[in-house]
Amino acid sequence: MTFDSATLTIRKPLWVALSDLFLDTELQQHDLAFIARRMHESGYSLEEINDILMFEVFPVCIANLHSVAGEWAGFDEKWVVNAILSAKRPNRFRRWMNRRSFWMIKNEWEAVLECYEKL
Repeated sequence: MTFDSATLTIRKPLWVALSDLFLDTELQQHDLAFIARRMHESGYSLEEINDILMFEVFPVCIANLHSVAGEWAGFDEKWVVNAILSAKRPNRFRRWMNRRSFWMIKNEWEAVLECYEKL
């Protein structure tokens, strides 16, 4: 994927924050609020953020939740950014698979949305 520098400046903090949804640990209220703040600060609509989550962050981070010894302390920012930039846009099958696997982060995502709506 390619993005201009202005878009990258906005997207990088959002990517890193959204990647926390895929950590092998239970997120606390302050974690959920942090993600919601990053979403708000991005200036993107909720629909745009959902697309960023599903088609940019989800494909590169979901494997962590399938791992026996997944990352729990936080993804390296450079890794998240490079993984997203080097990933191919998901095809129709991959988008379908992402939606089928969304249950793995559904509760956390709904909790983030509750925090977001309070901002």
